[in-house]
Amino acid sequence: MIAGGGTAGHVNPAVALAEALAGDDVSFLGTARGAESRIVPAAGFPLDAIEVAGFDRARPLTFPRTAARAAGAILAARNLIHERGADVVVGMGGYVSLPAVLGAASLRVPVVLHEQNIVFGLSHRVTKPFATRVAVSFEETLAAAGKKGIFVGNPVASRFVDLSRTVQRDKAVARFDLDPGRKTLLVFGGSQGARRINEAAAGLPAHWAERSDLQVLHIAGDASHEASAEIRPAGLIYRVVEFVDDMTEAYALADLALCRGGASTFAEITVVGLPAIIVPYPHHRDQQQLRHARLAEGRGAAVVLEDHATTPESIARIAGGLLADEAKLKNMSESAAALGRPDAARRLAEVVRAVAR
Repeated sequence: MIAGGGTAGHVNPAVALAEALAGDDVSFLGTARGAESRIVPAAGFPLDAIEVAGFDRARPLTFPRTAARAAGAILAARNLIHERGADVVVGMGGYVSLPAVLGAASLRVPVVLHEQNIVFGLSHRVTKPFATRVAVSFEETLAAAGKKGIFVGNPVASRFVDLSRTVQRDKAVARFDLDPGRKTLLVFGGSQGARRINEAAAGLPAHWAERSDLQVLHIAGDASHEASAEIRPAGLIYRVVEFVDDMTEAYALADLALCRGGASTFAEITVVGLPAIIVPYPHHRDQQQLRHARLAEGRGAAVVLEDHATTPESIARIAGGLLADEAKLKNMSESAAALGRPDAARRLAEVVRAVAR
């Protein structure tokens, strides 16, 4: 049983793990409202839902109610683990991971944790003592994992591992009605978009209006905004879409990405070898996205642009310079690919099978 959810950043690696466990009986434990409620059934795996919510540390008076709900969630998770006859429970992080791990521990079912980020989330910090193995996505996290730690990388779906940007680029260009002869900036902020990136990117047509050598594919997310989608025959091509079901199509045509620095985004762009301008989400307590971004920048795979400095002017200047430098893009692509862990799902699956009772 794989437990984790809330955001696609927790769910997509979990599904990649499930696919790598082909031949085994895999089920998921999640919630009825998180990203898992859509992604897991679409991938063809059963999902058991429980009611659980996180503790808002900014509102300590809500703790008793949250604690009571957590106790109920642990009991519900315990019952579902027993009913499924799970041989191992994998905690992928998020609110639902904690009751699942504690429920498994109460049944003496072995537990594997997987941390997607470079720093441990709250649920994993609490449940590490109950785990048999603690798998991490970054070598820099091994020390915090302790003696149970093992570096595997962050699982991504096989379609990212198998993607050939050179082979599939023309098909992707046709899919979005773009020009195969232009350099392409891919803009995205995650499944729900990113307001700062969206607003800054929307100003690019004013700076690149006459650039007949460039084009932009802007995936605006659920927080869609007004942006020009006009094609200018003698100038910039700017495409805006709300959502792309298969990001391999977008990655295949991109020469450079402008994106957030979440763990799944980091894993995907490094596996496919895509250079990036990373704008880390600034409001995490532990600054996990900034740490991911600085790691990529230090290895030559990305440029970090902090959220407050992300403007149409800064994007036009930095992205324009990179897109004009073929040698720089090639070096960044090779550096990104060197950071990628295409075998992460397989390696994590091996750990899970080894731990299963």
